[in-house]
Amino acid sequence: MEIWQYIEVLRRTNKTGFFSKDNTEEKINALTKIANDGYPSLIYSLTEFIKDDNREIRETTCKTITHLFKKIDSKKGYYDTLKHCGISKSDLDFYEANFPKEQYVELLAISSLNGSGYVREKAVKKLSQVDSPRAIQFLIYRLADWVLPVRQAALNGIENYKTTDYIDSLIENLPIFEWLQKVDRTDLSGIYQDIVEFIATTNRTYVIDNFKKYPDKLRILLARHISSSLIENSQELKLFLTDKHFLIRNLAINHFGKLGQAEIEQLLNDKSANVRLQTLYCLKDQNGFETIVKKFLADNSATIRYFARFTLKKSSIDFAKFYNDNLQTNCQVIGSLSGLAETEGKQHSQTVKLYFGDKKVRVKKTAFLALCKLDAEGAYDFALANLDSPYLGLRNVIIDFLSHIPRQDVLTKARSIYEASNFDLKKSMLKLFNKVGGWTAIPDLMIGTIDENENIRQLSYGYLQIWRTRAVRLFSTPKQGEIERAKQIFNFVNETQEDKQYFKTNPVDGLDFYFK
Repeated sequence: MEIWQYIEVLRRTNKTGFFSKDNTEEKINALTKIANDGYPSLIYSLTEFIKDDNREIRETTCKTITHLFKKIDSKKGYYDTLKHCGISKSDLDFYEANFPKEQYVELLAISSLNGSGYVREKAVKKLSQVDSPRAIQFLIYRLADWVLPVRQAALNGIENYKTTDYIDSLIENLPIFEWLQKVDRTDLSGIYQDIVEFIATTNRTYVIDNFKKYPDKLRILLARHISSSLIENSQELKLFLTDKHFLIRNLAINHFGKLGQAEIEQLLNDKSANVRLQTLYCLKDQNGFETIVKKFLADNSATIRYFARFTLKKSSIDFAKFYNDNLQTNCQVIGSLSGLAETEGKQHSQTVKLYFGDKKVRVKKTAFLALCKLDAEGAYDFALANLDSPYLGLRNVIIDFLSHIPRQDVLTKARSIYEASNFDLKKSMLKLFNKVGGWTAIPDLMIGTIDENENIRQLSYGYLQIWRTRAVRLFSTPKQGEIERAKQIFNFVNETQEDKQYFKTNPVDGLDFYFK
């Protein structure tokens, strides 16, 4: 049955006559189905059944509405979904008398988003008194209501929840305040600042003690407020310095003058490049900065390497030699490999090749990328030899490189790997053929559509669609050998597709047009 048919089941008259069959179970099943497969806008059609004469139907309807209500995943979606629900002021009293508190609060929240200002106002007043953390979110929404009495009721309600028992709920809803401040209807800055002061000043000790338990988004928001009123308190700075999120650690830099040498060293060695860079900016006017920044010439971050070289450009340092010396002593390998490529140290390309045998895949990958800039032919030899590398990251950069120089030995080896390989390597070879494109690769993409593996067939099908789109821009004239191979493969694949019926429509149908 379709969803609308389940709604029709609910609208049937309850059969309570002496010889009539009771249809309560049928309605309960319909509500269960709506809860599982339905969507929030169905709440509009269900509110009338909350007051059904049958208690079981009432309670199941309420549970279904609550379930659908919690599926709304956007702030704007609340009002757009619920404003037309048929709810009256008297219904709110009925909800209070007939449903347990948890469900009653959800119904009040829905009512607070109603199109009627009178319903919203009454719902907001009841949310203010219901003593539930769930109410806070919907009271905040109504702080920006276009009806003044509703806004005032919401403001009074928020004041009721400004207690230590609800600090966590207020913190959880701070992002809604920030979102609402963008609404031009009313100025919420004063209210917001009042809540922030209650949280970050009045209850600062609690927030500091429990800081780590909050999710990233809330910790960042709280940290900004704490930072704006930071006092000489090493505990708060330590909280920033040890946080797992780089944006919070970065806030410690705003109080650079309060940091000791050990804390500055900690920031200079931070895993975040942004934190390291901002710390260097703070130190750049200090005596001896050139000595400090020299340590960052081979940083893993390209931005920091450029900054360090720019700072030391008037020094006598031969940067390419510096990076080569680092590599000779196995020092700062990743940054030195990249730095050597950036400074065009072609005379040191042999040193780069030494790291092709490194145990770390990241080092191999960086060495290859560096050699691509320093010695293209050397990089080509390595790429061809490692086209079937078991390491996906390395394999991907090799494919990117070889796709720009698709010599015959590359294509021959790729075809050989495809024929003899597992699923992952087949995917990679198809990726290479797709990147190469043109007349050269179309036969290989066609072959993929008759692979024994369904996932490979689907991938090839997608690549064929890409090829068709690009075909209108193939201005080069294909070689005779390419045309002959394409025709041969097309005939074989087309016949196989007609026989096996892998797809609803033959994926190579019409491709022969391009090979005439």
